[in-house]
Amino acid sequence: MRDNQEFCKCKNRPSVYSEEDDWGYWLVCAQCRKPIEDSYTYFNHYDGEDHCDDD
Repeated sequence: MRDNQEFCKCKNRPSVYSEEDDWGYWLVCAQCRKPIEDSYTYFNHYDGEDHCDDD
């Protein structure tokens, strides 16, 4: 999603929201609209389906 883009440097983030791509999502600062470093989370399975991890 955001290759080679700067990360949020705000000291006080009023709120965050998420932006998805095919493999996961970023948390994004609502103030500067830049992704928060190290916040990328991969979906639990490659096919994008929601699966029970207890199986």
